[in-house]
Amino acid sequence: MSQKSYNQFWLEGLVPAVFTPFQEDGELNLSKIDEYCEFLLKNNIKAVFVNGTTGEGKSMTKEERKIVAEKWIFTASGRLKVVVNVSGLNVRESIELAKHAVHIRADAIACLPPLFFKPNSIESLVDHCKMVADAAPSLPFYYYHLPAMTGVELKMEDFLITAKNKIPNMTGLKFASKDLGDLIGCLFAGKFNILCGCDEQLMGNLVMGAHGAVGTLYNFMPQVFHRLLQHLSNGEMEMAREEQIRAQKVLRLMLKHGHSLGGNVAAVKPMMALVGLDLGPPRHPMRPMTVDELIDFQRDVDLIGFKDWNPANFL
Repeated sequence: MSQKSYNQFWLEGLVPAVFTPFQEDGELNLSKIDEYCEFLLKNNIKAVFVNGTTGEGKSMTKEERKIVAEKWIFTASGRLKVVVNVSGLNVRESIELAKHAVHIRADAIACLPPLFFKPNSIESLVDHCKMVADAAPSLPFYYYHLPAMTGVELKMEDFLITAKNKIPNMTGLKFASKDLGDLIGCLFAGKFNILCGCDEQLMGNLVMGAHGAVGTLYNFMPQVFHRLLQHLSNGEMEMAREEQIRAQKVLRLMLKHGHSLGGNVAAVKPMMALVGLDLGPPRHPMRPMTVDELIDFQRDVDLIGFKDWNPANFL
């Protein structure tokens, strides 16, 4: 793929960071991905982000992650673009996953920084990303900026300015930071595909110049966000804000219920069952809701009117 081709790869709109389906015993439940894919297609989704935070990538083995990525690409059959998160606890693991992504014909890859010995300079971060990106030179490369969980707080404008001269397939960012000033700065770094990674800030990120979004809520309330995008396109700011506030109500439930479950993913994965697609429990160290907790959760969901303003194309 030439440099021109990298620049032509561009994600816009909603990109769900997909959940990984598990059985009750914690084993993969790959058969669920077939109906999951059809559900997303029915709801006008064009791309997915596989094995990310929402997908519990770090709770799976390297081999399991390969299997999940293969299943998504086979099932999508070109109908969805598939971005594979190849982040590992060490660079060798990330390189292996990047090479695997090339082998299975993923559309692009993304990578977090190292999570234990962390890069403390732009140069160190770029060097890490280059090693991973160079292992998949035919694929567009996205850096996954998630400072709240990685602890790597470096400025992305500076990162992109340096990376564009060292990483030929550097394509963009999943920008999961609250720093809107830094997001604006990224627009001065060159032509890069900037994707909002904070569902609660989608409206603000788009107004500031982001091109699309990778997130959790787009899995089970895509129509809310499709309406938000349309309202913004029409200049209907109040109506767009109303849709964003609906998302905030769901996120508040996630925070309310997620703490005791060991992670926020465990508090939103049950939402998929409400739209007709039960994807099973989360993996340890997160835990599933008890029966009583699930009853309380569903009561809270009903109180915010979720089913009234989320007419997703249910299965």
